[in-house]
Amino acid sequence: MNDNLFDSPWVQSPQIYSVQELIKTVEPVNYPRGSGLARQRLDLLEVSYRQWVRDIVDLAEFKHCYFVNGVTDALNQWIATETRPWQYLQGDYEYARMIGGKGECVDEIQPDTLLYISNPACATGNVIELDKIENDVILDCAYVGTTSKHRILLPKNTEQIWFSFSKGWGLIGQRSGLVFSKRPHRSLNIMKRVEAWNYTSVEICLAILANYDIDTVYNEYKQKQLDVCTEMNLTPSDCFFIANSTHEEYAKRRRIGNIARLDLSKLLR
Repeated sequence: MNDNLFDSPWVQSPQIYSVQELIKTVEPVNYPRGSGLARQRLDLLEVSYRQWVRDIVDLAEFKHCYFVNGVTDALNQWIATETRPWQYLQGDYEYARMIGGKGECVDEIQPDTLLYISNPACATGNVIELDKIENDVILDCAYVGTTSKHRILLPKNTEQIWFSFSKGWGLIGQRSGLVFSKRPHRSLNIMKRVEAWNYTSVEICLAILANYDIDTVYNEYKQKQLDVCTEMNLTPSDCFFIANSTHEEYAKRRRIGNIARLDLSKLLR
């Protein structure tokens, strides 16, 4: 294995030059708490985001929206308030395993137990079919924005859906994400009432929505991904900066079975 290339088990997300330049144009903002100005901007982001992702996922049933510091924060807030035992699949987002709670790692989905799962799948970057699942579901969609407009059909008992601006646009340091929920969130609803979120990050997200379509970056980088995969004999993921391989030389990057997830970010700059 080229250890300088695939030296981390985590994906880094490519830094998109045009996005970095756009961030420089966004002025820091602050509003007096209770003025309603921060809430107006968040409401605008919510309405705009629902429209932005409409070709991928229908959020009509998820009436409640909250701004979070990325999907990691969404997971923290959920674990802190979740009382039920839950399960997650081998190879899914490792942070769920790190903080644990009542989560159990499983090889196959067990019936009647709350399921945390990512789609596109963290283990491979590929969109997976989940709509036939009967379990209650917490759905992590952090990789939306890194794929084509591939329709994600939701399990009927999905309770929350999480989105991130880190993966598709490289906003690692801005810590920006959204939680959509069918019911008021136990902790985030309290924070929303007192306007406790990052106001400037909301402005950055609004700028992203105003300047990019949901699949703009994917379309820009997809051919580069295909070229790299052809050259290195890798299998391209649905996510534009991920490749998969069953080759033994990448065994240390295997996340599920014999499939290794490889981060191509360093090759897409």
